[in-house]
Formats: sequence, C-alpha cells, structure tokens
Amino acid sequence: MSPRAKRAAGPLRLVACAHKGGVGKTTLAVNLAGALAERGKRTLLVDVDPQGAATAAAGLGPSEPSLYDVLMGGVAARDAIVASGVANLDVLPADLDLAGAEIGLPRLPGWQTRLREALADVDGTYDVVILDSAPGLGVLPFAALVAGDQVLIAATPAFLTLRALGHVVETTAQAQEFHPGVRVLGIVPSIVGGRTLHRDEALAEIEKRWPGWTLPALARRVVLEDAAAAGQPVTTYAPKSSSAAAVRLLAKEVLARVS
Repeated sequence: MSPRAKRAAGPLRLVACAHKGGVGKTTLAVNLAGALAERGKRTLLVDVDPQGAATAAAGLGPSEPSLYDVLMGGVAARDAIVASGVANLDVLPADLDLAGAEIGLPRLPGWQTRLREALADVDGTYDVVILDSAPGLGVLPFAALVAGDQVLIAATPAFLTLRALGHVVETTAQAQEFHPGVRVLGIVPSIVGGRTLHRDEALAEIEKRWPGWTLPALARRVVLEDAAAAGQPVTTYAPKSSSAAAVRLLAKEVLARVS
C-alpha cells in the first residue's frame, strides 16, 4: 500500500486509528480537523469511539441523535451532525451508547459498509471527513477503516509498537475486501518527552519497514491537553504555539500526499 494514493470521488475521508488508546489518536484527529478547517476546508469530524473524547475535545457534550442512532437506528447522518464553535468544523458526535454497536452492528447484514454508506449522505457538504476510530482492531475500528479512504496511524515511536503497527497495516489490507480504495497514508509519531536514542532508533526502524510513511510528528505538549479541556483545536486555542505550527505542517503534508 502506497503512502501516496489517488483521491476517491467526493470528500477526502481520513481515518485516525491506533492499536491501543493513549497514543495520541484523538489528539491527531481533532487538531488535524481544526487545521484543515482553518485552511478553509469544510470539515466533518466523526467520533467513532464510545468514549466520546473527540466530541468533548471539539467542545460538545452528548447529544441525540448520535452516531449510534445513525448506525443502528436508521437516522440520517445529516440529522445527527452538530456545529462546533470553530468555523468550517462540524461534528458527528458519539457517546457511550455507541459501545452497544460492537455487539449489535455485526448482527446487521452488510455491517462492514454501513458507516461508509451512512456518510455518503453528506458527501456533497464537506471537503474533508475525519473519523476518530475507537482504539484497537474490533468492530468499530474495522467499520471506520472501510468508511475511510486514507488511514493515518497514530503511534508512539518504540520497538514494542512495531508489531502492533504491522497489525494495523494488515487490518487495513483486510478492509480492502469491502472498500478496495482504502490505503495507509502515513504514520504520525506521537512524541512523548525529550529526544532519546531508543526513540530515534524506533523511528529509523519504522522508516525502514515502511519507507516514506512517516509524517510530521506531534509532540505531546501540555497546550494540547489544555486545548482539549477547553473544547478547541490547538490552532484556535493557542494559534501561535509550536503545537499549532506542528499540526499545520501535518495538515499541509497530508493535503500534499492526496493532491
């Protein structure tokens, strides 16, 4: 799978995924959405995680209908979307009810493509759709992969991460059975702490195994946590911060890869 793939018709659909929680996946999804919205892209953030972290980080609380109702209740996606406080950024929210979809969704015929088909309802409304997948490789993450076109893998650069990265790449390949166009666009390192030899060696190994896949990193800064607590992307909360500059650089590179 190439990190540079042809765009599918319709909006750019990006999936932020990770093999486990706590590696910066939601931080990636929310702040990339904010940076793309800042560039004038009409952006929809779809929260596919029952924890609802992306919903909260975008300044919203639980609301009805939610993504659960779209997947399980036949509610149109457009009827569940909520405007955020950021220009050009809307949210399809999630709450704990979505956890029920892990059990209920596979009971429905064609469940693998159900999210993708639901989002087709808003194809003409947005330039970019970003899905914040639930962590892991279960039902909801698989449905998110099928619903996307380009996959961004959030990962901390460590040797224990490498095997898990391989599993995410393999699962993306499996999702091609239901959506042949889905591809890994790149790996976004989530940097914790200062520079270390272990981190540098792990980054080098990632580049060796998946040449050209490494995208600009996002360092885990306090300002990112503060922005999430304030319910804003960092580009809005602290527009002159180094974290805002980093996510703008990432947005620029993502758009370059899919242009």
